Amino acid sequence: MSLDVNISEPEEFDCVELHTCLKSVAERLGIGNFEYHVDYISGGRENFVANIFRVVIRDTDKNEIQSVIVKTLVNTTRQELFHDIHKREVTVYNVILPRFKEVQEKIDAEKRVLLPECLYSNADRSKEIIILRDLGESGFVGDDTLAEFKELNLNQVQLILTELAKFHALSFVLENQDYENYCKIKLKFEDILYQENFLCKSKLRNYFFESYDMSVNLVTDSEARKKLVKARPKLLELLKMYNQPSKHSVLCHGDLWVNNMLFKKESDHSKICFIDFQAMRCASPATDIVYFMYLCTTSKFRSEHFKQLQFDYYDTLNSTLKDYDIDVNSVYPRDEFEKDVRENLPLGLLIALVELRILTLTPEDEAVMKGNANIPGWDWIPGEVELYKYRVNDVVDESVENGVLELLMSKVNT
Repeated sequence: MSLDVNISEPEEFDCVELHTCLKSVAERLGIGNFEYHVDYISGGRENFVANIFRVVIRDTDKNEIQSVIVKTLVNTTRQELFHDIHKREVTVYNVILPRFKEVQEKIDAEKRVLLPECLYSNADRSKEIIILRDLGESGFVGDDTLAEFKELNLNQVQLILTELAKFHALSFVLENQDYENYCKIKLKFEDILYQENFLCKSKLRNYFFESYDMSVNLVTDSEARKKLVKARPKLLELLKMYNQPSKHSVLCHGDLWVNNMLFKKESDHSKICFIDFQAMRCASPATDIVYFMYLCTTSKFRSEHFKQLQFDYYDTLNSTLKDYDIDVNSVYPRDEFEKDVRENLPLGLLIALVELRILTLTPEDEAVMKGNANIPGWDWIPGEVELYKYRVNDVVDESVENGVLELLMSKVNT
């Protein structure tokens, strides 16, 4: 074995523990003697929790190379802050995704949800690491549409929501096939992000309120702004409420936006793979849907296409469950699905007010964030202020017109 490290290896990666992990990965891949170098480090936009590396491993006996993705909290100031959500993601890779892959063996390969493969993981304190097979070797890439301040098109959104329906369907399949064990799994996946202990330790409480305040201060409709100010004291309570288990709960991704997806364009269609499962939780499928729609599409797009996209999602859920001989009406009737989406629309509004601050991030802002020793994004204002202001007022004006703001206020006044 040879650990011939690239001389440009960043000091965040300079850790004996990580070198040892790569040796384990090489052994799993059937590689004896090898050398490696760090090929890539993610920027602030890609991941605010962990350090992300692409590592190229070269089999020196066969002169072949394989690439892996390394996610680690080691050597970061965030190690203690985000240990809990790292541990959750390790559980997803070691428990949930293997079960999903197992149940999908029953159906044809082209109908399966593509899932990332974990080669190594450790959830112990001070040893937090996940190493994944690099899907980039198979032609999967991230989508820069939102990063370039452009809009997703209808085909892209349809692909995402129909693949999401397949992903959610696997929870219903697990529940149908092994009810007792699935119930035990669900207990381990109650929401973590909005729990008091995690909020206090991670300082996310500050982030949520500061981001919300920044957005509300940009609202031009004075009456809407007053209502949103009134909702502020219950912000975390509301976020927690919307993300709790419901009658038709599934294992939701929990942080569904385009930066947590990889895409592959083929001759006649595209493929997608969801990644980054730190926020996976047991909740209504509608929470994933509205989270994505409100962060990644505009009010104009939603007014023109959201209704049809809900039909596309549900029809795919139905067809996927049929492959497992499950009647969709027995697990999630259409009228209850539509009701869930409607009732969770205020969650989309709240998430937008908190997270649009990140989505309007410019390269200049990103440089500021990378130089911040604390959690990114707490002491800066987006450089693209006009875009930020536009996106905030776009979603607020929509929520006034379609009654979502009033639906939110009914929860606030309860």
